[in-house]
Amino acid sequence: MFRHFMIVVLGILLIGLMGCEIKTPEIRGVVLDAETKQPVEGAWVTATLGIKTKTVGGDVHSYLSVEIPHTRSDKNGRFIVPSKGFKKPSFPVGFGTGIETFGVGASTVDDRGGSVSLKESIGKRMLEVTIYIKPEFTNYTEGEYFTYLQGLYNYCLTGRFGVETPQIENGCDEWELNYAVTKHERYLKRYKKYVDKGKAKGYFASLEQLAYLHERKGDYVKAIETLKQSIALMERRGLLKFKDWQRDKAGIERRINELRQKLYEKER
Repeated sequence: MFRHFMIVVLGILLIGLMGCEIKTPEIRGVVLDAETKQPVEGAWVTATLGIKTKTVGGDVHSYLSVEIPHTRSDKNGRFIVPSKGFKKPSFPVGFGTGIETFGVGASTVDDRGGSVSLKESIGKRMLEVTIYIKPEFTNYTEGEYFTYLQGLYNYCLTGRFGVETPQIENGCDEWELNYAVTKHERYLKRYKKYVDKGKAKGYFASLEQLAYLHERKGDYVKAIETLKQSIALMERRGLLKFKDWQRDKAGIERRINELRQKLYEKER
């Protein structure tokens, strides 16, 4: 009798594990400037669900995008993130899934941003939220800002913000591409005074990333100019006496020649 009871219980648990899903609430929100309390148009809105799944091999952490692609606040600062369901891994791949984080954030091209944690609201059907944004990056180190740029660049390159984030078909749209370009240009201007002292470690990589973004926009002239800045910086810092930097220069020169060919074909 006991054995039969345990088999029934185990069967119910397995069915539950296989059929369960995490469902996020619909988020209806508004983005406001923290100081003026006025609506902010054109804020890039992202919502992320962080989950932890227990497996035989250890805990697996996943960070999943909840918002639909290209979510931005309208002229009244408003946005909507629809409800979304995520299947829990079925037994025996996973035998226990919990929510670590859930929240929504907004950022603007002029370096303002803010976020709201919504972890305690999982299970609700709909939420009304207000995101107050204020200047970001004021306390960021150069390395932290560069890490942020790499995330943007990776998104425009692959359609992903991270390894676990579902890929966005065709990657960033034109608005997001311009956003990424502006952020790169701001970084390069902000840390220019540090680069000759060797304190801006991501500076060369940012120049190459920016060149790719210009190329993605079809602006081959700006892409070439950006790569030339990288070579000029190598020369100014006396780095070309080292073989590694000589190889880097040769690679950049090949890219410049490729871009010149694309420009020639475009203008024909």
